[in-house]
Amino acid sequence: MVRSAAEEMEHLTITLLGQSYQIACPVEEQGLVQEAVILLQGQIEAVRARGRAASKERTVLMVAVNLAADLMRARQSLQAQETALADLEKRLRVLVDTARAEG
Repeated sequence: MVRSAAEEMEHLTITLLGQSYQIACPVEEQGLVQEAVILLQGQIEAVRARGRAASKERTVLMVAVNLAADLMRARQSLQAQETALADLEKRLRVLVDTARAEG
């Protein structure tokens, strides 16, 4: 039996800043979403622990910008690694082709 995307979604209750929210989430991603909530809550608590009196909205915005910057750095790092891997693959192909031609 083929299940539709809607059937594979379940509601997950998360809590942030003392408020509970119900979100739709694929069953296989619930662990990932829960880990993301833990990361987000930890970042929020870290910003608050710095002693700056900021509204909830400002705190969440600061955390969102920091996490977006982290994501961009990770993407840039991944791109650099993919480029280095592609360069290595090209060099290996040249070496293999050279060895075959000499062999």
